[in-house]
Amino acid sequence: MGFRIIGPRRKVKKAKTRSSQEVLDRLQEYLERNSDEPAEILYGFWKDQQDAITYPELRQIVLDGTVSYEMLQLWMQDYSVLVNTKLKKMWMNAISAGPSGQPIFDNISFEINTQAPGILNWIEKRGAEFVTVSTQEQKDAIATLLTKKMRDSHTVDELSRLIRPCIGLTERDTKAVTRYYDNIAATLKKDHPRMKPESIREKARDAAQKYAERKHRSRAMTIAQTESAFAYNWGADEAVRQAQAKGYMGKTEKKWSTNGSESVCTICNSLEGVQIGMDDKFDIKGKELFPDHHMLPPAHPRCHCCVEYIEIEPHREVYDGGTDSWDSEVSYDEAEPDMDEGMQNLGKIDPGKTEEALEHYGNLFRNDTVENAVVIDKAGNVYHAAGDASNVGISGIDLAGASITHNHPVSNGIISFGADDFNFLREHQDIAELRCVNKEYDYAVSVLKDMSEVVYNDIYREAFQYCHEAGFEIHHSAMEILKKRGYVDYVRKKID
Repeated sequence: MGFRIIGPRRKVKKAKTRSSQEVLDRLQEYLERNSDEPAEILYGFWKDQQDAITYPELRQIVLDGTVSYEMLQLWMQDYSVLVNTKLKKMWMNAISAGPSGQPIFDNISFEINTQAPGILNWIEKRGAEFVTVSTQEQKDAIATLLTKKMRDSHTVDELSRLIRPCIGLTERDTKAVTRYYDNIAATLKKDHPRMKPESIREKARDAAQKYAERKHRSRAMTIAQTESAFAYNWGADEAVRQAQAKGYMGKTEKKWSTNGSESVCTICNSLEGVQIGMDDKFDIKGKELFPDHHMLPPAHPRCHCCVEYIEIEPHREVYDGGTDSWDSEVSYDEAEPDMDEGMQNLGKIDPGKTEEALEHYGNLFRNDTVENAVVIDKAGNVYHAAGDASNVGISGIDLAGASITHNHPVSNGIISFGADDFNFLREHQDIAELRCVNKEYDYAVSVLKDMSEVVYNDIYREAFQYCHEAGFEIHHSAMEILKKRGYVDYVRKKID
């Protein structure tokens, strides 16, 4: 045990570079300046939830032995409002600050585009995760008060009054509050045998409530710091990808950095100095709690680790006149000059080989950092356009009966068709098929019936409530809703 504490950690601290320490210092400074306000917001939010529920409702929960579906829906709506009115701003502020935490940007005149799809999609996905996970945690916490053991050893009134201060706590914290209540009650009964049972319960309840308040404040700060760190690190990562797409930066890798102190947990200590590619995952021990959890710090609640971005190769153009990136096993006629809006005619194929061509091009740009599109019209003419990390333009082509594939750059996250794709599909319902690829999935959609009156925001809001069932991917959930209603034929396929 002495070897574990004394040896490695002191060596790691001495080996830390000035730049990696600078990244850590900037993150710590940001968290210290910006965690108090969201922590107070969360603490007040849980207090409002506690005050909103009536004693008869609490008593009914105990009698039923479970939290009703209606109550869970109300809690979910509460968390949705919290996300949309408060937490989205917290995440966006942290994302905007992320690039300033990286020395690699100190000498570059670059500003992150916070309205890029990758950022907006991350915030929406993070919000959906927060709503579903928080509601489930709240349900699980209350369930610990409704077990047979608890109901056999406590009165209905006791449990009803214990539930209120535990709303907003985790299962673990709720068990701690319950033990605290029972210990206080047992001590009072032992030390004051003549005290009335109701007085004992009241004093124990008051003490437990104060203890629960301390737990709430601690939990609020944990969430505020952890969520801010998630967004801060994601913002830095997104900024690097945007800078690469615009030619400011070449091939870059990320290196894990801890604070080097003896308080660093074994999970993070094992990652100190590990340097991997931008799209690779760190070997964080334990379960991946949500998609891409292992791509960046924090590794766990209140983790103050970060990554330092290191450019290992200068920028070079990928798509230029001398590259053979677009060579294909498919036979084409001679390419024609560029079209308007960057569209380039790559040649012509047998329309019967459209499927093969779509798959070929999708694999070519699946992992690209900018968005690409390939259009194959009904006559077999093949067109290509390259955009940036946020979008790609398609114009000057007859799209009736055309098949289209495009990629969602890794900075957008692992997402299905989004609002822009939906609007494009609604405007061009006569295309044969729209496809999308990313590093994990292939997606395909085609219109089955008129979607002119469908409003994407309505579908999106519905998907927001149920995206947990779709693995937290709200865009996939939205497409599944459209499919169930008969508007589209939609397929998502995991790549090998």
